[in-house]
Amino acid sequence: METVSRRSVMGLAASVIAGGMLVGEVAASEVANDSKGEPGESAGGKSESVYKFCMGKATPRHFGNSSIREHKLHDFPMSASMSASLITLAPGDMREPHWHPNSDEWLFVMAGTIRMTIVDGKGESSQFECGLEDVAFTPQGFGHYVENIGDGEARLMLIHNHAEFTTVNLSEWVAAGSTSVFASTLKMPVRAFDDVPTKRVFIGPKVAKD
Repeated sequence: METVSRRSVMGLAASVIAGGMLVGEVAASEVANDSKGEPGESAGGKSESVYKFCMGKATPRHFGNSSIREHKLHDFPMSASMSASLITLAPGDMREPHWHPNSDEWLFVMAGTIRMTIVDGKGESSQFECGLEDVAFTPQGFGHYVENIGDGEARLMLIHNHAEFTTVNLSEWVAAGSTSVFASTLKMPVRAFDDVPTKRVFIGPKVAKD
């Protein structure tokens, strides 16, 4: 077996560290050059530094009294392997059932009380409540949804380990699919799907309590 000296190991470590620093510096330089054209002008949230994104100033998407702000790769290029969202759920609202084919999801409760439901790859479900400063983790590909069960707003921070995470929403799947297939699967009459949404719900009020 070849003997590895301490000097060779340290030399290898030094080269790896230097290489990593070089990659980071190149990425920072490229992002900085890309952002020199129009300083201060961007889709809301961008700042004076390539290492900073002002999430609170990001342009929100509203769903009734609920909203979401987020950044992905094109919003925050330096965050090349992660993305984030801030969701405000109004009382009684829910984030519809969905799953992420290419990322895990880490959820942190900043305010309020929610109920989380996660269904794993074997069809087994877990339902639990989360309050202030609780964390929930949903593995990649697992179906999940969130309900605001408190009397006030729920504020959530979501982190994904992918800069361009993708989402399949239940409402979009049903709208694009065959109503007869869904009716047969759920053993419901086809006419029960007459009033299903024709576009993504994303966030909306829960119709009735369990």
